[in-house]
Amino acid sequence: MIDFQKIRNKQKWLFGIIAIPVIIGFVIMFTPDATDTLLGRNNQREQQVNLGEINGEPVTIDKWQNAKSIVIGRYGAEMLNRMINQLGNDYLDKMIIDTLVEIEMLEKYSIRPTTSDALDILVEQIKSEALRRGMTSSEVSQSMTKQAEASLIRLQKYLIGTEQLRRLAGIATGLVSEKEAEIQYREENEKYQAEAVILSHTNYLPLVQMDDNALKTYYTNSLSRYRISESRQLSYVTFQPTNFLAQAEAKYLQLSDSDKRALLTECWPGTTGITNQVGVAVSDLVKYIVTVQTNEFEGMKIEDAAVQIREKLFTTPVELKAGLAVVEAYRAGVDFQQSLQTTYAAKPTLDTLEKVALLQNVEVKTTPPLRRDLPFVPGLQNRVNPSDVFALSETNALIVGASGLSSAANADPFFIASLKKVMPARDRTFAEAKSLVSEDYKKAESIKLLKEAGDKMKQSINNEKSLADVAKENNFKVIKIGPFASSGGSIEGLDQPGLSEDVRTQVLGLEVGAISELITSSTDNDVTDHEVAFVVKLNEKLPVSKEVYEKDFPAYLKQTRARSAAAGYNSWLQEKRNKLYRFSFNAYSEGEGEVEVDGKSPDLASKYFESDTVVALVAKPKPGYKFKEWSGRLLVRESKTNASNSVLVNGNSSVTATFVPAIPQ
Repeated sequence: MIDFQKIRNKQKWLFGIIAIPVIIGFVIMFTPDATDTLLGRNNQREQQVNLGEINGEPVTIDKWQNAKSIVIGRYGAEMLNRMINQLGNDYLDKMIIDTLVEIEMLEKYSIRPTTSDALDILVEQIKSEALRRGMTSSEVSQSMTKQAEASLIRLQKYLIGTEQLRRLAGIATGLVSEKEAEIQYREENEKYQAEAVILSHTNYLPLVQMDDNALKTYYTNSLSRYRISESRQLSYVTFQPTNFLAQAEAKYLQLSDSDKRALLTECWPGTTGITNQVGVAVSDLVKYIVTVQTNEFEGMKIEDAAVQIREKLFTTPVELKAGLAVVEAYRAGVDFQQSLQTTYAAKPTLDTLEKVALLQNVEVKTTPPLRRDLPFVPGLQNRVNPSDVFALSETNALIVGASGLSSAANADPFFIASLKKVMPARDRTFAEAKSLVSEDYKKAESIKLLKEAGDKMKQSINNEKSLADVAKENNFKVIKIGPFASSGGSIEGLDQPGLSEDVRTQVLGLEVGAISELITSSTDNDVTDHEVAFVVKLNEKLPVSKEVYEKDFPAYLKQTRARSAAAGYNSWLQEKRNKLYRFSFNAYSEGEGEVEVDGKSPDLASKYFESDTVVALVAKPKPGYKFKEWSGRLLVRESKTNASNSVLVNGNSSVTATFVPAIPQ
């Protein structure tokens, strides 16, 4: 047993601040079920599905949870959550399995770091972090359990062990020689100087001749471009809790003293004087709160403070009960909804909501015209999607929000929306579209002139004329660009940043003195219009300077070797995982019947498989029953109603065959 009290006495700040991200959330992590709550998971899945086997032995729940705690400690719950959100829930399982394999390999090679080794490293990390943050250990250590403290040591021993495992695998120093890294560094940091001739369609706009006949022909040939898409408007009403504070106050006065005390405690925890004011009127309660909460309401007018206090008191939830004003707003919304639906059912029209709102003195708001491609509905963001609006019709015009109460104080208010107006799609007339047609026509014609000039320039280059001579003959300008790197970023001397990557790509493919092909490109949103053309000549490659090389290369070599080591270790670990770990797969039955797995009965069938194994399934009902369908965490590869089926096992998973009584013919 490790005596952590002695450790604290020897090093007071030992567990005060942990510098590495592995300790993020440790105090929370070792509360019951906290890791699963943080990661949006629960233990039910582990209990329902076997956890595979490693080296021929089934993985126990304890082993799985131990590996999970190491993964969470290693990355931190917050970072791990982001990774899972990006890569999917199965990503956590993959990391747990990798950890199980590493633990198995540590045992195989008798790698057992000592507690002393772990403490030495933690002490140094904590020293620097405590100094950086200016905090003491007591602020954290008092809230940490013995279990959390022991886990810190266990985690650090694991990290030390896996580092030794990397060395044992022969890849800890990286598989890149210094010479290889130098060649790669010099190639990546080589600079380029070039010159280019860039033609833009804007230079040819003044040469475009226009008349109405040409514009009308262009308009006719491009009619779909000037079509006005369908748009719609919604009318809607909302029921804000703050509009129902008076009704909430009446409900507050009817509460029992215990319920009032619970609400006051939720609003102003730790202030005993306020929680004892259960028998006073709300106006007197407000006055009392202003006198005792001086930091919160200092310098505020009593009427302004009263508004804040009343809103807080009547909108704050208590446990699973929503705030009093939230409940009253919800009730008003439900009453309005019932009146609206009754009226609408009798005679559905697009102004039904406005008529009912007028009768009940409820404010109606209207959205601006909406198109399908809008990202949200103004006024109803995150509650109604444009696709919902375009699914409505005159006989199905209503959208009702907040179908249930939420205990959250900042929950979206109850709302009801209705289709108000449909503006059908139509073609613009030539008169309406003329300004747009003129702009598009000029651009299209100027691009034609640009291409003609580009072809002429390229022909001159093919005739082995220098870029300078070609530019002079055609009154073009040669621009000097660079020096610039191959790795990206802006290019000095290039006035059109949108061309940077196109120019860079061409330069990287050239030998010194060579000229590129004529390249067309787009610098605006319409990538089908290549309104820019250019040729580029590589003049010189500039090697990295001696000073920069000597300054930056040591760090580059270290990073390159670290990347190589990580890639090599990951490949080695994957090989070990494929050799040692088998996923569990179970085929269950519901009803009277059984499932054959790879031609074997459930009792004889294997329960563990290598990754990406195809497993054959046959659902066999008992007499008087028939197979209905497959269900489960793993999708069958054929229709779910096919009795003969198969699955691709790539995780700990299961399927269930459902059997139902056969109906006599």
